[in-house]
Amino acid sequence: MRYQSEQSLHLSLAANLARDNPLLQQGVYDHKALKNLFHTLMVLGPAFEFYYLDDQGNILTHSADPSLVKRDKVNLEPLLQLTQNRAQLPIYGDDPRHLSRQKIFSAAPVFNGINLKGYLYVIVAGEKYDSAVASSRQIRQSEYSIAILVFAIVLLFIIMLCLFRYFTNPLRQLIRDMNLVQKEGFNQVELVPNNWQKNSYSEVHQLGFVFQNMIQTINQQFSQLKNIDENRKTLLADLSHDLRTPLSSIQGYIETIAISDKNLTEQQKQTFIGTALRCTKQLKKMIDQIFELAHLDKGDVSMTYEEFNLLELLYDVKAKFELAANEKSISIKVEAKVSGNQIIKNDIGKIERVLSNLIENALRHSSSGGEIILSIETKGTDSFMVKVKDFGTGISDEDIPYIFDARYRGSNATKGNNERGGLGLAICKKLLSLMNEEISVESVLGQGSCFSFNIKSR
Repeated sequence: MRYQSEQSLHLSLAANLARDNPLLQQGVYDHKALKNLFHTLMVLGPAFEFYYLDDQGNILTHSADPSLVKRDKVNLEPLLQLTQNRAQLPIYGDDPRHLSRQKIFSAAPVFNGINLKGYLYVIVAGEKYDSAVASSRQIRQSEYSIAILVFAIVLLFIIMLCLFRYFTNPLRQLIRDMNLVQKEGFNQVELVPNNWQKNSYSEVHQLGFVFQNMIQTINQQFSQLKNIDENRKTLLADLSHDLRTPLSSIQGYIETIAISDKNLTEQQKQTFIGTALRCTKQLKKMIDQIFELAHLDKGDVSMTYEEFNLLELLYDVKAKFELAANEKSISIKVEAKVSGNQIIKNDIGKIERVLSNLIENALRHSSSGGEIILSIETKGTDSFMVKVKDFGTGISDEDIPYIFDARYRGSNATKGNNERGGLGLAICKKLLSLMNEEISVESVLGQGSCFSFNIKSR
């Protein structure tokens, strides 16, 4: 499009020069005169190159340095197309300065009278024009390159800022969480979830995940410590009350004997001494249970595994409580729904302790003439279900979820001077948890209770 406009603009240039110049108008060929003319015209139009051709297209003279001209002849066909308007613009002619290059031109025939003497051939966009255009294009290209470079630098800077913010944002968030924890004095604090990714390739996300888990663990430990402290206060209050009762009874009876010794009959003295002795035994038993439970809570209890016959153990425990049961007219029975060998390997001492606590509890809540049943049944290879069932006072539905808590005292607890354990069921649960077993209870208030647990061979 540019070359078409250039050629169209200078289409009549050669014709005007040929018409206005006396030498060319007369068809006179004077090499020196034409050369001077061409040089004069080049001063006015540095982008033009002037050539004078004969009627065969041979170059007779020109405005260029002879060393720069590579052709001796120019093809006349494009000139005829231009002068005779036989083709659309742009029309390209031979460039005398190059063996194969073509350029736009302006041309006009030169006559001497009616005889064709030659052609005035003007290259419109010559070497100087090309050099100027190339220089201008290079300058524009340089400016464009500089603009692109500046834009790229600015864009790179923005991208780097965004990347820096993207990569440092988790770190700032982690610092904010740490400062929040420090501000709270490392007390229990709830952090806003930050979606820290455990399996992320970012070390900051991994660190944040560990930190968040650490805070959750700390919060759980704070809650546990708080609950432990509250339970400890409750336990101390309950123990103080339970210990004060037998101590007060012992003190009262001893003071009565000491003050009114001469006024008391021998039978009264024996009654007071017997009551004080029972309170002393009850006090000792409670203290032993407290130490036992504290020892279990400490968590350093070792397990001693040995082989024994589970059914024989039930009969041994029955014999142990036979006298106490007979005193209350309560019968203890053993039922075995087992097949094969009852030999298992486990901690016989702890299992006997669990059975003893459950039978004591059953005796305490059974009335005269009642019955306690110890039973075992096979649950699988080397696994048995043990049950202790009584037909005593039973447990209310409201009390069942809490009966294994230390120092919990249900609505069916015995009153007055009757002996009571208090910590027996809590100790049973602790002992069974050491063997990875659970204890369960089924009870109906006023009809009795049935405690059951599994025993496996280790």
